[in-house]
Amino acid sequence: MISSTEERESIFLNEYLMAAACIFAVVTSLILLIFFRSEANIFSTFEILIKMITAVSMFFAFRHYNWDVAKGLMGGVLFSLMYQEAYFVLDRLWGEQDFDIYLVAGVQGSLYLAAAGMSFLMTIVITINHFHICYGLHGTPQNVIFNRVAIIFKFGVYIMLLAANSRLGFSPSILWKNALQYLTDMAVLLLTVSIESQFDSFKLLRQELMMSKRKKEKEQ
Repeated sequence: MISSTEERESIFLNEYLMAAACIFAVVTSLILLIFFRSEANIFSTFEILIKMITAVSMFFAFRHYNWDVAKGLMGGVLFSLMYQEAYFVLDRLWGEQDFDIYLVAGVQGSLYLAAAGMSFLMTIVITINHFHICYGLHGTPQNVIFNRVAIIFKFGVYIMLLAANSRLGFSPSILWKNALQYLTDMAVLLLTVSIESQFDSFKLLRQELMMSKRKKEKEQ
């Protein structure tokens, strides 16, 4: 179990980091909407807008202590990430057999396909675990640790996606569009884990207060 001291010293408890992640997600989303609107279909535009609006709403809900709303929005933004990756992996790559294009591209294309599949699987794990953390009846320190490990692994997968993407022989606009999308998703995940850390910190603080209250009652 994570001690309260370690939890308080966590970098994720920094509200400036949360604000920076939110701003970064908005900036990258706006760049995608403005500079790549000619290439975007209705679905991808809707997807970018939903993710951006949900991330901003999640941040402000947390800042104004609407914790249940923030929890729900966190689940919403994770679900939108999962749906986006499911559409990309299952429909576009495997459904339309676009994987042939990436396999022809060689090692970097194969890495890109593998990373896309791993990213989708990890988003499923993180989304399911999020509900255990935020809505579990009992404290779930094991789930919190597991979620941090899953998100760290997913960040590694995103770095693999960015590296493999930069070496693919596609047009610069496609490469930049992919890169901005992954950077947006990284910022959204960073914001999500920061808010989850804050919730976990409040749980630990409440436990400490309850323990000190019980001690006082026993002393009396």
